[in-house]
Amino acid sequence: MLMTKESIERALTASLTLMLGLATLDLALYNWAGTAVLTVVAHAMSLWLVLRHRLIFDLVKLLETGALFFDLYLINRYGYAVASPVATLFAIIHISLNKEYHLNKLKSDLDKVLASKQKDVEDDEK
Repeated sequence: MLMTKESIERALTASLTLMLGLATLDLALYNWAGTAVLTVVAHAMSLWLVLRHRLIFDLVKLLETGALFFDLYLINRYGYAVASPVATLFAIIHISLNKEYHLNKLKSDLDKVLASKQKDVEDDEK
C-alpha cells in the first residue's frame, strides 16, 4: 500500500485534530470532575503501539510516555490525572513546528506497521 504525501499529511492533521479535541475535553473534564482520562488512555494505546511494532522513541513519545507514567502515579497516589492533556498540547505545538520531520517519521512508522501486518498475514497463511 503506497501512501502519498497528501494522504500522510491528512492523517497527521486528523491525528493532531483528534488529540487537540481529546486534550480540550480532558481539561474540561478536569475542571468538572477533577481528573483527566481520555489522553491517559490515548497515551497508553500509543505506547502499546510503539512497543508492539518496535517504533522509534522520539521527543514526542518520550513526553507522552513521561506524562502517562506521571499520571499513573497521580491516579494511584491521589486519584486524579492532569499531565497527559498538557503534554498533548505541547506535543501538538512541537509537531506543528517540525511538520516535515514528523511527516517523514509518520511515513516510516506506517511502513513498519504495514510490513509487520503483512508478515502476520503471511505467517497465518502458513
